[in-house]
Amino acid sequence: MIWTDRRAAAIALCAISWVISIELGTSRRATREASKAPNALERVVDTRTSRIFDLAAATAIAGGLGASLTQPRTSIRRPKLAFSVGLILLVGSSLLSTAARQHLGKFHRDSLTVHQDHELIETGPYRRVRHPLYTATIGVFIGMGAVLGNWISVGLAALPLTALIHRIKVEEKMLTKTLGERYTNYSERTDHLIPGIW
Repeated sequence: MIWTDRRAAAIALCAISWVISIELGTSRRATREASKAPNALERVVDTRTSRIFDLAAATAIAGGLGASLTQPRTSIRRPKLAFSVGLILLVGSSLLSTAARQHLGKFHRDSLTVHQDHELIETGPYRRVRHPLYTATIGVFIGMGAVLGNWISVGLAALPLTALIHRIKVEEKMLTKTLGERYTNYSERTDHLIPGIW
C-alpha cells in the first residue's frame, strides 16, 4: 500500500519517526544526563526490558513495512477504512502519550528508574490505568499496521505488546518495593493498560 498511496507512506514515516524520537530518544537522553550527575538523584534498576522492547519494536516496524510491500495476499480488503482507523489510532495514541508524559514529568525514563523523591502519579490518564504510555505505544503499532494496510503489519504489534507486558511485570515489582502499600492500593483500583479489560 505504501507504494501506491503517498498518504500511507507519509503516515508510516511519521509513525516511525514518532517511535524513534519519543520512545527511544527523549527519555533515554534524560536518563543519561541524570546518571552523569555527581550526586545522582535516581537509580537505574533495569535496562534489559528496554532492550527487549527496542528489538521487538524494530522487528515490528521492519516486518510491517516489508509485509506491506511484499505480501499483497494479506492486504486488508478495505484499505481506505483501514487507513482511516489507523490514522485515528495514531492521533489518539499521540494525544494519550503527550498527556501521560505531562503528568509523569521527571519520572518518565526509558529505563526502569527509582528516584530519591519517587512519587505515585494518580492524575490524568493515570487515574484509570497504571501504564497509559504503554497503551499509547501499542496504539501506535496497531495504527501503523492499519495504515500500511496489511494484516501481517497489524499482527506484528503483538511483538511490542509482549515486550511491554513483560516490562510491566518487572516495573510493578519495582514500584511495589519502592512505594509499598500505596502502590498496592493503587493497583487494586486501576487496570494495567485498558480500563475494564486488563
